[in-house]
Amino acid sequence: QRLPPKNVYYYRCPDHRKNYVMSFAFCFDREEDIYQFAYCYPYTYTRFQHYLDSLQKRNMDYFFREQLGQSVQQRHLDLLTITSP
Repeated sequence: QRLPPKNVYYYRCPDHRKNYVMSFAFCFDREEDIYQFAYCYPYTYTRFQHYLDSLQKRNMDYFFREQLGQSVQQRHLDLLTITSP
């Protein structure tokens, strides 16, 4: 789930040579749970495959996709070749 914007802070920090710092406030309310944090929401394999399918259907001369093999989970391992149009 996403943190509310009011709990995320992005600012220039004088303690870090005025570089930008991102911090957030979060309450760990269940000791037995596992918590993971990411800068952006997860991009699923299925969503990525749909995106590659849509690119492939455009028949662009500079985009080529071929299957190299399969992963342990039987997912396609794609090789993408992108050149100048």
